Amino acid sequence: MEPITPAAIDPPANVLLVHPSSDEPAACKQLCHDGGGTARLTVTFADETPERPDPDTIDGRCGLLTIGDVLSDTGEDTEPDFAEPVVADSVADPTDLSEIGVTISRFCKHWAESDEDVTVCFDSLDALLRHTSPKDVFQFTHVLTNRLSSVEAYAHFHFDPTRHEDRVVSTFGTIFDDVVADDTDDSLPEATDDEVAALLAEWDDEPAFDLDPDAASNSEATDEDIAQVLGK
Repeated sequence: MEPITPAAIDPPANVLLVHPSSDEPAACKQLCHDGGGTARLTVTFADETPERPDPDTIDGRCGLLTIGDVLSDTGEDTEPDFAEPVVADSVADPTDLSEIGVTISRFCKHWAESDEDVTVCFDSLDALLRHTSPKDVFQFTHVLTNRLSSVEAYAHFHFDPTRHEDRVVSTFGTIFDDVVADDTDDSLPEATDDEVAALLAEWDDEPAFDLDPDAASNSEATDEDIAQVLGK
């Protein structure tokens, strides 16, 4: 992978931000591309829940999606009000990739229809890989980035290259438009083309995900619908 700087990226784009998970990368703020009229979605896991901002202090809209065993203050089966300046939602099961993807897509759909410039910070792919197989996470990420591209979102995904085999890091890099390295001493794992091709051959089945929120509008999807979305 050939990393570039955030300034060299022409949004909209899907970006893989690689850095040690113990660090808070400066590039994250640059990749959020904040500006007037921007709607920013931050996706985090339950152990890293972000602080909810004061609506009076933000310019644009802010979305907070927390994944994991969290308590919701919105009431069961209640869809958030996306017209609000700060919108919070949660997905309790970190292994339910279809629900995670549909929830992200729902944010982006509502904001795109309101002519907002959408940015997404997904923190992190490592957290997903703690709960789900690399193959499933790869396929999910591939479908999600395509969905984000369809609404012209400027999205970046955090990923710690020190936690995975070189061939896994390189193969995930093939999904993204660009790769940004932060605090890695300009040294990224490199797998051979043959290693990446072999792993892609293992993972590159037709994805079973459909992350269109219209398929689960008003939270009316049945258990059978969700099972079909995330086929095994």
